[in-house]
Amino acid sequence: MNVYESLLEDLREGRVILTSKAGNKVNGMTIGWGFFGIIWEEEYFISAMRPQRFTWRLVKESKRFTLNFLSEEYREALNYFGRVSGYQENKFEKGLLHLDELEGFTAPIKEAHTLIECSVTFASNVEPFVLPVEIIDKFYKDHGFHTLFFGKIEKVLQR
Repeated sequence: MNVYESLLEDLREGRVILTSKAGNKVNGMTIGWGFFGIIWEEEYFISAMRPQRFTWRLVKESKRFTLNFLSEEYREALNYFGRVSGYQENKFEKGLLHLDELEGFTAPIKEAHTLIECSVTFASNVEPFVLPVEIIDKFYKDHGFHTLFFGKIEKVLQR
């Protein structure tokens, strides 16, 4: 399996935490949706986030995010970061994962085997008028449609 396939597998299996920091606030959320690709002749990761999420607010303010790829041994933390809202508590205070300080990264997690730093150059809201009813019924019953954040990949670190 090549690196790209491995990262997609981590994403598919919910082993990625997207983190962001704005001012003195930092948060992370487990993600399972996103796209790697080329746009405007640059490498990008496009993240789908709902505006109700605390992390959405931080990404909107800072225009940056870090993708943190974790192994399955961190499943308890991955579940916790996917279940608990950053509006309710600082998830890092629980101690399941720890923030690192690495030059060029916004909010890297020490336990991550791969880090990808992205700067947001564009965002677009999902428009429901073209979505099939089956997708709306399955994913958007509450009409909390995602914002797609286009993150230009600035830096990658594998450890």
